[in-house]
Amino acid sequence: MNNIKRIAKNIGVSGFSQIIISLLGFVILIYIARYFGEAGFGKYSFAVSITALLAIFTNPGIDNLIIREISRNKKIANEYITNAIIIKIPLCFLAFFIIVLTINLMDYPQDIKLIVYLFGIYMILSSFTYLFFSIFQAFEKMEYTAAVMIIEKIILTLLIIFFLTQGYGLVVLANIYIIAGFICFVLSIFIVYKKILTLVGSTYNTSSYNEYYTKSAMFRRAINSSLCKTLFIGSIPFVFNNFFGIIFFHIDTIMLSVLMDDIAVGVYNAAYTPLLAITGIISYMVASALYPVMSRQFISSKNSLIKYTVLSSKYIAIIGLPIAVGCFLLADRFITLFYVDQFSDSIVVFQILALFIPLRLISIITGTLLTSIDKQNMRTISVGLSALVNIILNIGLIYYLGFIGASIATVLSEIFLYFVFIYFIHRYYVKLELYRHFIKPMAASLIMGGFILLFIRVNLFSLVILAGLVYFIILLLINTFTREDRDIFRQVIGKGENNG
Repeated sequence: MNNIKRIAKNIGVSGFSQIIISLLGFVILIYIARYFGEAGFGKYSFAVSITALLAIFTNPGIDNLIIREISRNKKIANEYITNAIIIKIPLCFLAFFIIVLTINLMDYPQDIKLIVYLFGIYMILSSFTYLFFSIFQAFEKMEYTAAVMIIEKIILTLLIIFFLTQGYGLVVLANIYIIAGFICFVLSIFIVYKKILTLVGSTYNTSSYNEYYTKSAMFRRAINSSLCKTLFIGSIPFVFNNFFGIIFFHIDTIMLSVLMDDIAVGVYNAAYTPLLAITGIISYMVASALYPVMSRQFISSKNSLIKYTVLSSKYIAIIGLPIAVGCFLLADRFITLFYVDQFSDSIVVFQILALFIPLRLISIITGTLLTSIDKQNMRTISVGLSALVNIILNIGLIYYLGFIGASIATVLSEIFLYFVFIYFIHRYYVKLELYRHFIKPMAASLIMGGFILLFIRVNLFSLVILAGLVYFIILLLINTFTREDRDIFRQVIGKGENNG
């Protein structure tokens, strides 16, 4: 299978699973928001955000490192898995201690403290599950990740609806997450040791390999202190990147909780969470499929790596720009659809935050490129600077504008991150003039926006479908797709040349 077909296959698998996962996630989100209201939903959002931030030590960046290294040499999979687990275990205890200490120092009520403890346990379980997901990704077996994630969402959806209809509160909700997380953790272990490592043994059938990876050796858990040290040191840039990334995504929620109240947190997250989910679907589909391939191409074919980066950015802009325009113009109808008569204050927040969608999606591509070319330090610096900008903007804007200020800070921080990524790519690798590929999708999106305004009173579902058709027709009329795009499409459907 050539690289383009492999990428398309993994994007298809990831896309299908992410659609299901996101639909179930929306059900969970909307049900929790409607059930608990603005204040209760604010408490839930704060607990998730603070544990995501403080649980950073459960994922010391090893996940990203082993995706890159194992995708280049799959023979090392068993040794890397074993030693990564050894590193993670003490770090998880450290992370939970930090969670308990921090939330007590912040002097929150006892019920919020308990919820944070429980979500901390869930984050620790998830950190191990994500380690196994990185193995699936390195082997480009995204169907395993898809299956586990779908199972988790099904369990969460069923249990949350059942227990909340029985009148239970946030503590039971947090325990439900732990149950689902534990099941997925066990399932992931089973798949890795029954499917992936068996695949390694059957694929790499060389004499030296068989001599080392006997049946007993494959499952042994011997500590390799040298490799542990290498993994730990090599993952440090990823640690800071993940840490700054979590600050970037969650600091607004935490600062709203500290500077304002639970209601402000609930209003903001009622708009932010659906949009974050939309970008999460697309970015996960693309990055998970591209990262292993881009890591290999940096070693074998740098010209192909540049081509994948440019084309991926073009396609992601084609997807992201109309979504941003549609969400901005139809914000009131989406919020009403999600929450009925609640969270009306979230409409303007939804409109502002919609503007970050294309920027965030394109930054996923450029950030993945930096990691693939072994410039993860530059990615870390970029995200760290953007997180700092986000904090500074939030301090000023939340004070004067509340949750609207937090939304403005998020968009401005995304703009900053986009330009910093581009700067480092230009300086350390190659000059990419990506903006040339955004002009036609932007023009088509604005025309589509005019169509939406003309037919704004049409049924929402029908309007979204019709607007999408108008957008696609405009793309064709202004010759957005080149011969290279058509050749790629033919390769995806199996009618083109079989090359990488």
